[in-house]
Amino acid sequence: MRNIVLSKRMEAVVNMVPPQSSMVADVGCDHAYVSIALIKRNLAVNVIAMDVRKGPLEIAEYNIADQGLADKIELRLGDGFGRLLPDEADVIIIAGMGGLLIKRILEEGKAVLESERKRPCLILQPQSDLSEVRIFLQESAYHIVQEKMLVENGKYYTVIKALPGQEENAYNEVELLYGKVNLECRDEILYSYLNKEKEALDKIINQVNAAVGKNLVHDSTMARWQQVRVQRSMNELARQYYKEEQDEMQ
Repeated sequence: MRNIVLSKRMEAVVNMVPPQSSMVADVGCDHAYVSIALIKRNLAVNVIAMDVRKGPLEIAEYNIADQGLADKIELRLGDGFGRLLPDEADVIIIAGMGGLLIKRILEEGKAVLESERKRPCLILQPQSDLSEVRIFLQESAYHIVQEKMLVENGKYYTVIKALPGQEENAYNEVELLYGKVNLECRDEILYSYLNKEKEALDKIINQVNAAVGKNLVHDSTMARWQQVRVQRSMNELARQYYKEEQDEMQ
């Protein structure tokens, strides 16, 4: 039996699953490392591990058999929620995909999300377009209860846990972009990300300002410059959450 080690990112995903969940659906399970960890750590009684690709599922089947968990983890070949029935899962995990792809999977699986008998908890780890995912959750009467930002191999990742139920107040643009939960708790890793993003944005703005003075800027560059300035403004608004805490401490 091989020892399976999870990445920091997958550890964060696993740690958000409520203990002793009856059935977890691992959408895009790849080699089933998360599914295996959920069973071995007694976080899930049973798991449905799904992937759209036959190759990874064959490896997942080998890994599951190697761990002696074939009776606990069921493999299904299919796209998104295509092989998942309403009321079947208490928790659904979608991790390691682009935000727009996650949004599409959720949109096409509305029958599962809107079940009157059992609306599942969602554990999501979008690689991009996090604001689009947060908007979808709000519009689908889900509220974000936990966010975990982490750094792995020099890259920043965010894991989101959402439960059924409407948010009391809609997120503003800054909260949609960076995450209301992390902003309100003044997450240190998010603050590090904001500082690095500020430096990168300021560098672009200064370079374009210098080029403007020499009349060396194309229209496409100016359009991008405007986008960067908007992003810089959002960054500054996000940093204000931390400034408020610093002012309180003084």
